[in-house]
Amino acid sequence: MQNHENQNLNQLPSTSPNFRTDLAKKLEELVPEVIADGKVDVVKLKELLAEDAGEPNERFGLFWPGKKQALRAAQEPTTATLRPAKDESKDWDTTNNIFIEGDNLEVLKVLQKQYHNSIKMIYIDPPYNTGKDFVYPDNFKEGLQNYLEFSQQVDEGNKKISTNTETAGRYHSNWLNMMYPRLKLARNLLTDDGVIFISIDGHEYDNLLKLLLEIFGEANYVNTFTWVNNLKGRQISGHGAARTYEYIVCFARKISLVNEFRANAERLKRAMPSVYKGFDYKVQSDKYGDYVLKNELYNSNSAFNEETRPNLVFDIFYNPDTNDIKTFDVNVVPQLDGYVKISPKLNNNGTNKYHAYRWSRDKVISESYNLEFVKVGDNFKIYTKVRDIGDTTVKDVITDINTTHGSSDIAKINLNPKLFDFPKPMTLIYFLAMIGLQGDGIILDFFAGSATTAHAVMQLNAEDGGNRKHIMVQLPEPTDEKSEAFKAGYKKISDIARERINRAGEKIKADFADKLAERDTPLDVGYRTYKLADTNFTKWQSTPTGDLTELQVRLNLMRESSNDNASEEDLLVEVLLKMGLPLTTRTKTVDVDGIHVHQVVTEGDSSDGQPVLYLNEHVKPALEQLRTIITDLAPSKFVILDDAFQGDNQLKTNLVQTCKSYDVELWTA
Repeated sequence: MQNHENQNLNQLPSTSPNFRTDLAKKLEELVPEVIADGKVDVVKLKELLAEDAGEPNERFGLFWPGKKQALRAAQEPTTATLRPAKDESKDWDTTNNIFIEGDNLEVLKVLQKQYHNSIKMIYIDPPYNTGKDFVYPDNFKEGLQNYLEFSQQVDEGNKKISTNTETAGRYHSNWLNMMYPRLKLARNLLTDDGVIFISIDGHEYDNLLKLLLEIFGEANYVNTFTWVNNLKGRQISGHGAARTYEYIVCFARKISLVNEFRANAERLKRAMPSVYKGFDYKVQSDKYGDYVLKNELYNSNSAFNEETRPNLVFDIFYNPDTNDIKTFDVNVVPQLDGYVKISPKLNNNGTNKYHAYRWSRDKVISESYNLEFVKVGDNFKIYTKVRDIGDTTVKDVITDINTTHGSSDIAKINLNPKLFDFPKPMTLIYFLAMIGLQGDGIILDFFAGSATTAHAVMQLNAEDGGNRKHIMVQLPEPTDEKSEAFKAGYKKISDIARERINRAGEKIKADFADKLAERDTPLDVGYRTYKLADTNFTKWQSTPTGDLTELQVRLNLMRESSNDNASEEDLLVEVLLKMGLPLTTRTKTVDVDGIHVHQVVTEGDSSDGQPVLYLNEHVKPALEQLRTIITDLAPSKFVILDDAFQGDNQLKTNLVQTCKSYDVELWTA
């Protein structure tokens, strides 16, 4: 094909995004002078930054052995894909929830394109690094290969399944090397107003906080919640006081876009009566549209007055016709037509003249929409509005939710609580989802464990009518042969997690049957299951091998673009992933002039202008058949396997021209 024809033919990427390359491209666009001979001139970049550049020997931060390698692990692209497992799914055709079985480092790389800047909330409960609960692949360079060996998809080599004990050396470094690349990748997935919550105890709290400060930036630290989960306490080392609490650290992608954490007061009182039992609004008036009136604007404490808070004592001038507001010092008498002067409330403590306001002058002006002026006689009283009726600002302490409640949650859905070791209480994540994911949006948990997060999201959606969606990622960690789980027939942790989602969903539907009947859309208690695997396209496989026989087999296979063991459904999922479409994308099979193609459909079963894919390399389509696909289905993109042309370059050239004529993007894989 000629060069001008190649300009109209796009090739799907073979790997996940290469972050090192992408960063260099952004630098080239921003400061082209630092790119010399295709490489970044670091010295020149430092010159341009001038005083903003720190000295390498005087940097402040967290450093440990293996940090550079861990960073490269996050940046290294992967050829991995996800294969659909419909027989291990629930409500495949209608659900918007996802369950992924695989190593979370590789999965996070796979999700980078289609879920970039799309996840509203992340919650994870990673290993606490107690020396007992650490299972991870330790070869950064061959992460996918380690996973394939771990999950027994390839012959065993040097896979690593171990605990991380202090006696083994590099105790904290091993844990940081595991967390660093995962958190780097996770940040990319958050929406600009998204937040991440991470459970941790004292073993690694300090290191985790420093790690997050580096990855997210100091300005984006939101809160550390103290979870008082065991008032009986437990002695950790035989020294000092018994531990009664853990932490939940919260960071934002962009803190300027994160609002105050608020939640329904009644639900908070049910979950944590010790903290929220006294909550009640002192409503001073009837409802005003979608809000109620709270206390008057003045501070009732007489100690806050013109002497102790002079900046909060001022006159407010209010225009009832225009709702305009102006502020002046109390000793200023301006001439303002149409304005009513409202002085601070008189103080009756016998010493001072006025009470101070609760708001500053700037806030009174900038947030005047949150004030209500109620006429009383010839004057006005000023009240603050509360729009979220029944909501309150949450506190950074969590009580009344015990660690044992997680086992009780399991028992309530008729599962043996002994199937899981220390599952997180559903109410804990329910609380976090209330404040971090209000209404709609996606929550990701890539240390899913017992799938408590999925359970909490379904429960919350049933109660408040929300449509939150969840993505669970869990390593197919084998259960111990001596465990209750193994004896019950569950060979992997991920198997029990799916069983929990199934049972919890059915119980929630039964418990909330009357309320759910009033919903516009059914409660989503299903999930699509996918399993991490190497690419289905032989030409993209990059797993290293030193076996000459194996190498020859791969070279022979590369004559065809796809693996013969891959189903058309497997190829479809991988191509959609490479196109950046979400894992909940719906497709339908369409018969066009004797050949089958896959067409993407959107809500309402609309397929107008949606991508169309032809993924059968064994049947070479005729030009007329391809032209009919383009003219009849009018896709925005047309994807075809390169080997479907079977070496017919004239057919490929004609298809390029046809797509160009109808303004259709042509992609090959």
